[in-house]
Amino acid sequence: MTLPTASRETKDHFDSFLSDPAWHIVERGWDRDRQAVFETLFTLGNGYLASRGVLEELPAGATPGTYFAGLFDKTGAQVTELINAPNPISLRIAIGGEKLDVAAMDVLHHERILDMRNGLLSRRTLYTTAAKKRLDYQSLRFFSQHQKHLAVMQVAVTPLDQAAHFTIESSVDCSVTNRGLVTEGNKRHFHIADFVKKGAINYICNKTLEKEILLAYASQLTIAIQKRRGGRAVSRRRLELRVAKGDTLFLTKYFAFFTSRDVPPSRIRSRTIGALERGVKKGVSRLLEEHCRAWGKAWRAADIEIAGDHDAERALRFNTYHLMIAANDADPRASVGAKGLTGEGYRGHVFWDTEIFMLPFFIYTRPQTARNLLLYRFHGLDAARAKARENGFKGAMYPWESADTGEDVTPTWHKDFDGRVIKITTMQLEHHITADVAYGVYHYYQATEDVDFMLDCGLEMLLESARFWASRVTYNKRRRRYEIHHVIGPDEFHEDVNNNAFTNALARWNLQFARTTYRCLRRKQPARTGRVAKKVGIGRGELEHWQQIADKMWVPRSHEDGILESFEGYFHRKKLPRPALDSHYLPHFPKRLPLSKIGTTQFIKQADVLMLLYLLPDLFDDEVKRRHFLYYEPRTLHKSSLSPAIHAALAAELGKEELAYRYFQTAVYTDLKDTYGNTRDGVHAAAMGGTWQAAIMGFGGMGIRRGLLTFNPHLPPDWKEMRFSVVWRGLRVEVRVDKRTVRLLLRTADSRRTVTVEVYGTRERLRPNHPLTCRRQPRERPRFEMDGMY
Repeated sequence: MTLPTASRETKDHFDSFLSDPAWHIVERGWDRDRQAVFETLFTLGNGYLASRGVLEELPAGATPGTYFAGLFDKTGAQVTELINAPNPISLRIAIGGEKLDVAAMDVLHHERILDMRNGLLSRRTLYTTAAKKRLDYQSLRFFSQHQKHLAVMQVAVTPLDQAAHFTIESSVDCSVTNRGLVTEGNKRHFHIADFVKKGAINYICNKTLEKEILLAYASQLTIAIQKRRGGRAVSRRRLELRVAKGDTLFLTKYFAFFTSRDVPPSRIRSRTIGALERGVKKGVSRLLEEHCRAWGKAWRAADIEIAGDHDAERALRFNTYHLMIAANDADPRASVGAKGLTGEGYRGHVFWDTEIFMLPFFIYTRPQTARNLLLYRFHGLDAARAKARENGFKGAMYPWESADTGEDVTPTWHKDFDGRVIKITTMQLEHHITADVAYGVYHYYQATEDVDFMLDCGLEMLLESARFWASRVTYNKRRRRYEIHHVIGPDEFHEDVNNNAFTNALARWNLQFARTTYRCLRRKQPARTGRVAKKVGIGRGELEHWQQIADKMWVPRSHEDGILESFEGYFHRKKLPRPALDSHYLPHFPKRLPLSKIGTTQFIKQADVLMLLYLLPDLFDDEVKRRHFLYYEPRTLHKSSLSPAIHAALAAELGKEELAYRYFQTAVYTDLKDTYGNTRDGVHAAAMGGTWQAAIMGFGGMGIRRGLLTFNPHLPPDWKEMRFSVVWRGLRVEVRVDKRTVRLLLRTADSRRTVTVEVYGTRERLRPNHPLTCRRQPRERPRFEMDGMY
């Protein structure tokens, strides 16, 4: 959309700071009904904190959200949740008593751009006042990727038809609350503890109600006419001034943020004010330059380039952007919740989403961040031990939902997607989370060979998780096998079942891997491994008992064709035809079937058995995967955003590229198209991580097989080429794949380092800075029928 001719009287003040449009997500026009969705999509952040993309004037219905990674609190007996902290993005501008507001004034043009490449949010709005006079409004803001405790917002306002008398109010909004869910009302988690002025700097400090954590903000506003840089600092929260026709008023607001999780309470005021003073001294241009440079470095490690599908490339970048702004690379006490740092859905809690769906992205692009995400689980190990004891088990039993302490914070009630308020039982029954955490440790260790992490933290987590499963199983004397009763698998349509295939198989794997890893590390580092064994109290007899359990662990399957049964008795549930597909290629919910009766059918909520096949590829050959995909894919309703990406990855691996691409499109546009209708509550971070896996491990064909980095790509029909890079055991490998070729380049200054890889089933040696090109040999494609559904 182009601006009306009259607006060209004013130049675009911020366009020169934006990157190529291929990196832009654009909002054109003002839609009140989509306001909350765009606030989520346009969230800015840097891993330390994030701020929803609210408009500066906070129009009616705005839902501001400022979230610090790992900062949780609760009110009374209510559930612990990620705090909605004071909102710094609050600027009220009025002309002749009329507030500049998209919801209150006539808007000739409105456009906002999220520049993912540079982590910027820009805006241009052309207003018409009640007196039919036009005002050009522009803004730019960023939360520094370089100085994680700083942010800057700049606004440029130009009266186009006559001089204007402006009234300006600038503040930090401390009236924000967390939105109540189900049985709760809105909650404010803090109160003002300190407020001072130092020259033009306003400092305010709030304290959380339960844990008494301090949230310190310092801010300064400067004003200038016609000059974007410099200006006069203003100490008053409210000021009035006159601007001539055609002149531009620049308002620049600097912010600094700290919490007492970062610095001692006695130093928090001086630290916050000092950081702001240094930021103001640098000025907008230098802060912006440093910020963009830091984003450039981040993207060099994480970007995926796709020749032939620019829309998918942009959508992948959007998903990658939100993963990067959600994870704190310096704080091992914070993890990434199901909604990242973009909203209050699921109260900011951490699920299995992190280890299974998001962690791989960080393992292969930012290993230190991945390490910190696992250290978060290590810091919660004592709480997991306590949970196991409380439930009559041994070892460590990780909570289904966790916050900052490692304790289980799963709420008791939840509103289901049919609107019913239902009682939650996942905290009592969805125990596969413990094996999921162990799997995250395994995946990280396979890709990094970080022995120090394993001996300091990882091995202890593996041993305690295996000990939990050894106490969790039940021995069936009549059938001479071990079973696991009363669980919920990833398929949450079927609650309180026995012998869920995913749970049993992953528990068996957990027992075996813990034992194998202990023995391997004992050979490499006997003294340090012995100290871990002594701390945990593990003896040889216990390790051998784990192997005995694993050998006799029962995973239900069909006797006729060997298909794994989702859970014991699943094959006897009612089989119904799959409903028609919606515009996102997802099945509608079956008509005339109440959600409360879905458990009587074979319909599955999300990838369950197929998830198992995806996570443990060495245990299943392509023919086994093909048969299971053909069986379970038509029975899956994908009523969780976690599901489509896994189906995309598996379909690609099996050579069904067109079907894979359909599932990939569903996954990659989950938030951009608001597929599940709840993006207003925050992005679907697990779907974003799953989409990265579908692209890299599905279409790119990357994986770990028998300890080797492998490649066997299956690009979608319209993709000519895909480029990306991964970190493998401390070395960066640049990858370029097309329909017939894989090109690899090992980037390192150490000429002695080499990497053995497997490409198209053949082992190759990667030497430093020497390109390796491998070509696919023509062969007959496997037959793969989908019963006419596609």
